[in-house]
Amino acid sequence: MATDVLKQLDERIQASISRIQQLQRENEQLARQLAESEQRFQQASAELREHEAARAEVKERIESILARFDGLDLG
Repeated sequence: MATDVLKQLDERIQASISRIQQLQRENEQLARQLAESEQRFQQASAELREHEAARAEVKERIESILARFDGLDLG
């Protein structure tokens, strides 16, 4: 009877070890995915800043051109 208890305890310990190892692997995979996602986010943020800067430049140039038209005496 004591051997049955020890056997069950050993099985539970082995199952726990296997589960811990599985969770460690999953954690490592999730950490890699998070790092990749953070890198993609940083790249997208940089691209967005570039587009916003270009948009602001285009807007400024258009406003400058329109201001020149406003200064013309067409009548």
